Amino acid sequence: MEIQIILLLKQLSLSLEQYGREQLKSLGISPTQGIALDYLLSQQGRTRYASELHHDFGISKPAISATLKGLKKKGYVETAVNPEDDRKKQILLTQKAREIEKKINENLLEQQAQLCRGIPEQQLVIFSDVLRAMIRNVKREPVRRDDA
Repeated sequence: MEIQIILLLKQLSLSLEQYGREQLKSLGISPTQGIALDYLLSQQGRTRYASELHHDFGISKPAISATLKGLKKKGYVETAVNPEDDRKKQILLTQKAREIEKKINENLLEQQAQLCRGIPEQQLVIFSDVLRAMIRNVKREPVRRDDA
């Protein structure tokens, strides 16, 4: 039997996207925007720049730019130019973003619970490690001792 990991990951990704879209519909944001906003909310107190999100999320700069543009248009984030480097755009959360923080967290936790239902904790830990290794492989990053 041939293992079709790519196909399975694609099916999982599409299912998560569809589920997330339904869960976040009431907030008027996409699953990607929800995850980005959740991440930014978790980073409160730290100065975050758009260019850093590209590295943090492992997706293209245009995709990050589109996500932030959508969040800005919907009033969840603002950007400010760094006085030392006008190419860097600092991301600032708005009050509107802080007001929906709890709802986003609830939606993501519900989605994770649905995804992991019936899977023992030990298997989830192993699976998380495997996914990190796969991401590293795709990015061609060297193995760090703490990840091995």
